[in-house]
Amino acid sequence: MTDRFFLSLLFFLLAQTVFADSRTLVSLRADLGSGSLQPVLARQALVPVPDRVLARWVQDVDIEQFAITGFNENRDRFAARVRLHFSDGGVGFLRLEGEPGARYRLTEWYDYSSGLQLSDLASYGDEFEAGKGKAFLTMLQDSPGAAELADLAAGEPALLALWLAQCSGQPCEEQALAAQTGTGKPAVWQLKQALMASEQNAYREISGKLHVAIGDDPYLWWLEGQFALSHERCGWVHSALRQAWLRHPDNRPLADVALQCHLAMMQQGTAFLDALSESLGADALAIAIRRYYQQQNVSIPADYQPWAQPGEK
Repeated sequence: MTDRFFLSLLFFLLAQTVFADSRTLVSLRADLGSGSLQPVLARQALVPVPDRVLARWVQDVDIEQFAITGFNENRDRFAARVRLHFSDGGVGFLRLEGEPGARYRLTEWYDYSSGLQLSDLASYGDEFEAGKGKAFLTMLQDSPGAAELADLAAGEPALLALWLAQCSGQPCEEQALAAQTGTGKPAVWQLKQALMASEQNAYREISGKLHVAIGDDPYLWWLEGQFALSHERCGWVHSALRQAWLRHPDNRPLADVALQCHLAMMQQGTAFLDALSESLGADALAIAIRRYYQQQNVSIPADYQPWAQPGEK
């Protein structure tokens, strides 16, 4: 048992060293550190269109920070899981695959937010140059909120995902989201749609698949909490959010959304609030509780008064 543990530890340390010295990782970090997705998109070797055109398809947003949450590589291939934090406060998740090296080339790109996958777009080929495909791209660029886009992209999940990616954070996002159809691949938009449609079983299935694909990422839990609060579905997620925060006690956004769902459900018991008070400090917890009820424009319930007083429990 001791020898097996030692060999496993040695393999882990060697793998960490290889990844730390990876020329692919160095280049990927430099590209993401530019604050834009365009340098990464310029590495793609799949969709046969100019990079400047592809960059228009995938809305470029300012990257405030990023984290490479998963990475593996061999001589021929690499795969990376990336979390992006945007300057507008949003969070996105990508899976990148391709040929490794300092001049790595992407042969796959999957956006977990919209479900956009480069290989799906590549299958269209010349169809983007004429007819329905060209009309869709032209309208997407000129009028992304046009109702006609739903008809042009009907039955084409890749085009629908492209529409949603282009409209992320924009007024047209609601239209694009309503038009989406399932593809069997996990996507964050499916969480929002299931919560909006009150489909608890669908939500649990989608949530499980996403956490398998993305991992136990505190910011994915944070997003779920935000969606649940927006659609008054904290009853579905409050327990999972508390457990996720216990695994990631240093993540303040997750703590905040878990607290809000806890308060929305009027949960009894003190263990969670005690844990938050110990981790965040009594004063910080008191401020968060008072702010929540001020936003709701209601009085703080008597059960929560002890935690709403600065310096007290």
